[in-house]
Amino acid sequence: LGSRLIPSLPQYLPQVLKHLHGVVGRYAEASADDLTLMVAALSAMLAIVENMSAFLAPTLAPLFSCLLNPAIRSAPKGDGDVAALREQASSLTDDVLAAVAKCIPPRQLLPAQFAFYQKEASRQGAAVIVPFVAFVGRTASSLQRNQLLQFYKPLFKFFLAAFDIARNPLLPLSEVEVIEQATLDAFMRFVVKLNENLFKPLFLSFLEWATADVAPLSEPADEAQLQSATETRLRVFYRALNSLFDKLKSILTPYYAHVLDTTVEVLNRFGVARASIELQEEADRKVIPAPSALWHAVVESIYQSALHDTTDFWKEDTFKRVFRPLANQLPNTKAVGVSAEQAHALYTERVRKCLAPAAGQLAAAAGNDALWKMINQEVMLKSRSDVPAVRVASLIVLQAFYEKLGEEFLILLPETIPYLAELLEDDNGLVERATQETVKVIESHLGESLQSYLR
Repeated sequence: LGSRLIPSLPQYLPQVLKHLHGVVGRYAEASADDLTLMVAALSAMLAIVENMSAFLAPTLAPLFSCLLNPAIRSAPKGDGDVAALREQASSLTDDVLAAVAKCIPPRQLLPAQFAFYQKEASRQGAAVIVPFVAFVGRTASSLQRNQLLQFYKPLFKFFLAAFDIARNPLLPLSEVEVIEQATLDAFMRFVVKLNENLFKPLFLSFLEWATADVAPLSEPADEAQLQSATETRLRVFYRALNSLFDKLKSILTPYYAHVLDTTVEVLNRFGVARASIELQEEADRKVIPAPSALWHAVVESIYQSALHDTTDFWKEDTFKRVFRPLANQLPNTKAVGVSAEQAHALYTERVRKCLAPAAGQLAAAAGNDALWKMINQEVMLKSRSDVPAVRVASLIVLQAFYEKLGEEFLILLPETIPYLAELLEDDNGLVERATQETVKVIESHLGESLQSYLR
């Protein structure tokens, strides 16, 4: 019928929405007949969106309520015909959302999305927020250049509001993590559409948002809650930064100059200046936090910025600001709510998977043996810690230097030998074995045995 259907749309469309609302309202108990009706209504709605999208503005809010109803994604699948129909309805729901994001003019769709988020989605849990932010992400990714110029600021504001949901202490941690990841994924679809003239001011605004003093979304707030609210925003920012490095690579590295102060500040908060946290003054030990998701994201950002450094960003002045705070993460063996054995395992894992790769990549990016000497000295001093796990960790980082730099790092072997000789005589079996393993790594690059130097 094509355009001949337009005069009938005001009568036809409310009936489609009525049937859709009716089935969605009883979706968990819906019969095969109910689901057949829903599939038919969704198919009709898909055709309308794809062919007559300009006439749908007044119906967007009730349509969102139907398509984003959590029952559609959480109800039991059932079996037989019911299971097949539920699967078909779920697939059609996603198809309609994708069509809406692609076909409805942004001047109509985005204001409707923002209004729906404020009135409904933001007040609900992950079951609604997650598909909704993905929906907005699809809309952002389909914008043309002129549309992006018009809407990039309100879109950015929307994503910041969505990120801020994580500050709500009433939300379960499991939901916070799912919402945060979904929002990051959608945010990436938006950001990669921006040119540098649009991206840079948004990046700086994002950093300003992340570093502002904020309170939790529920009152009253004690000091711990205030710290958690601030850390939440920083965690989101650094996770987004790492995702941006994955997408933009070396293009993003110069932007790390704006982040460097915050990175050093966070590292100093978690760092331990003495050889081990046990040697810190009692008051200091209490305020030094256990490495958290923020810590992981910040250390990962150092790795990413160094990995993608093609412009000599990590030259002497920037390197000197970071290498000691980074090395001072080694003595922090803290963990919360776990046994001593689990804490040891978590510590070793984060050194091996996060801290050592960051230190190794930072050294590789510096490309200067004078700078290598500085970080090598800091790391090897930690090998004299009274905590065996820290001594092992210093060796893991030393291995990372050789894995990244190979024979080039042998220039520092003479000053490393005394530390290795001490560690080979360590009373702790784990330390002794880690030292022997490290010696083998060095010998593989040296091409000869170290035994004569270690006596």
